[in-house]
Amino acid sequence: MNRRTVELVVALAVGALCVGGLFEAYSYRGQSSTMPLAVVGTALALSLIWAVQSAVGLARGDTAAFSPSPLEALRFAIVVVAAVLYVYGVIHVGFFTSTVIMVPVLAAALGYRNWLASLIATVIFVAVLYGVFHMLLAIPLPPETLLGSLGF
Repeated sequence: MNRRTVELVVALAVGALCVGGLFEAYSYRGQSSTMPLAVVGTALALSLIWAVQSAVGLARGDTAAFSPSPLEALRFAIVVVAAVLYVYGVIHVGFFTSTVIMVPVLAAALGYRNWLASLIATVIFVAVLYGVFHMLLAIPLPPETLLGSLGF
């Protein structure tokens, strides 16, 4: 199978998901739509750039084969399962709690073995997001399992 064809199909599928995400984010009230619109809008722009690059490659006759190794297929499956579990976690225990759990677990599942660096980076990332949304922008955050247990 041609790599550019696979990339074009995936880029268009991601773009379609992003369009759906934009419609969803537009339905949020007030400032709660700001971050989702920015993230999904950026993802849509990047997927469109990717689609154009893939289409140009196809037009130029790029015939690079797409043949993922079993390890690459396993890593892809891990990311897909992790994404589904992450969305489930965000719905049921909150964004920050799910992020604190998912980032280091996914990093380890994909082969990153420096647990300390992964944990430190995750805590810093979550702290910055909390600071931006709660303290800087004063956007009310939904109930959160981890933050609630810490008294925030």
